[in-house]
Amino acid sequence: MKSFSIPSTDNYPISVHEFVPKSSNQKTVVFAPAVAVPQKFYFNTAEYLAEKGCNVFTFDYRSIGSSNSKNIRSLKNHGFFSWAMDFKAVSKYVKEKFPDNTQFMIGHSYGGNSVGFSDAFQYYDKYLTIGSQFGFYKHFTPKMRFLIYLNFKFFVPITTAILGYYPSKWFGLGRSLTTKAAKDWATFLLHPDSMLHFTKGSSDTFYQEIKESMLLISIDDDLFAPKKSVDILADRVYSNAETTRKHLKPSDFSLKTIGHFDFFRKKNQDILWPIIDEWFQL
Repeated sequence: MKSFSIPSTDNYPISVHEFVPKSSNQKTVVFAPAVAVPQKFYFNTAEYLAEKGCNVFTFDYRSIGSSNSKNIRSLKNHGFFSWAMDFKAVSKYVKEKFPDNTQFMIGHSYGGNSVGFSDAFQYYDKYLTIGSQFGFYKHFTPKMRFLIYLNFKFFVPITTAILGYYPSKWFGLGRSLTTKAAKDWATFLLHPDSMLHFTKGSSDTFYQEIKESMLLISIDDDLFAPKKSVDILADRVYSNAETTRKHLKPSDFSLKTIGHFDFFRKKNQDILWPIIDEWFQL
C-alpha cells in the first residue's frame, strides 16, 4: 500500500492510498466514500481486490480523514460539489496512471450519489453502489424520519452557526463536517427532490449523461438506505444508465445483520465480497 496526496481541481491536497497487485489484471477500482467516513474503512476490501489483481485506490474528501490539512472552519464554504471535484481529481489521476485499464467505481452511500455531481463519469466503465439512495427522508422508516428531521432541520443550523462546523460524531454520524457539507446533506435529505434539487441551482450536474452499467445494492436492514429509496435512485436519477438492482437480506447469507456498513467489514469477505467479483468479472 502506497500513501500520497494529489491536488484537487483547486489544488487542495487530497490523501490517496494505492493498493498494488502482484500481477495486474488491467482493471482499476476507485472507492468513493460515504459522508464523514474516512478511507481507511475501505482498506480491507481494497486489499482483497488488489489480491485479485486490481489496481485499487481509496481517498478522503477534503476535511475528512487524512485530507484534513486545513482548519475545518476555514472550509465552511466547501460542500458536496467540492467533494465531487476531489473525486474527479482522483478519478482523472488514476485513469492517466493506468490509461489502458478498465476503470470501475465502488460508491458507498453518498459516494454512489456523487457520480453525477461532476463529469467524473467519463473515466469509468462500470459502477457498483452500496447503500446509495434517493435521500428524501419521507422514504425512510418513521423513527428515521423523526431523527433525520430533528437533526438536519434544527441541529445542523444551530451547531454550524455556533461552532462554525457540524460535529457529526456527537450524533453518531462519523467525522465532523464543514458547514456547507452539512447543509448540503440537509438539502439532500429534507428536499423532496433530494440530489436532483441541486440541478435547479447554479451548479451543473451530470446524472442524465451517465449511461454505463451500474449495480445498485440495497440491504434489508439498512436504515440509511431503505429499498424504496434505492429503487427511486435507479429509476429517477440514473435513468439513462444500464441499471441493475440487487437487494440483500441478511438471512439469505446466514447473517444476523448487515446494515449500512457491514458489507465492507472483513468478517464478510467470503460471504458478501464475491458479489463485487461477479459484477466486475474479476
